[in-house]
Amino acid sequence: MKKMDIVRFTCFGGMLTAIAVLFQSAPVFLPALGLALSPLSTLPIAIAAVSSIFLGVSVFFSSALILTIISAQETMILLFTTGLLGFVIGTLLYRKGIIISIISSSIVLSLGMIFLTYIVGIPGFINLTRSLSTPLTIFMFFLFSLVYASIWNICLRKFLFHLANIY
Repeated sequence: MKKMDIVRFTCFGGMLTAIAVLFQSAPVFLPALGLALSPLSTLPIAIAAVSSIFLGVSVFFSSALILTIISAQETMILLFTTGLLGFVIGTLLYRKGIIISIISSSIVLSLGMIFLTYIVGIPGFINLTRSLSTPLTIFMFFLFSLVYASIWNICLRKFLFHLANIY
């Protein structure tokens, strides 16, 4: 790689990391509005993973490292839901196709939500599933993940298509 390519690669990764951290930490600083902005942290990680798997891994883990300083709970949410979703979508969308990407990302998101609910015990997830049985909760998580991952895959594909037409 040329020296200029390395500089661009590093700068691009740094900007995507900063954007991911800003979106994921939004609920800490802007409680009401932040909950709407937090899911957008999937986008910069997915863009990085589409560009390069190495860049996707770098942005994913550097965002998690910076978020650890801000909020441990948001770090866990990034690692097991929004960030992991972005990484899987970005890695698979153009390499394996949209169907494989939707199925894989929905399974990974479901497993992350189950992990955060039953093993880590994130309060938001526990309060959401308190009155439901475990099999119903798992089914609801998978159904939500399937719809959510489908929306992200379709939107990211359209966004990258329009972005490619601009440049």
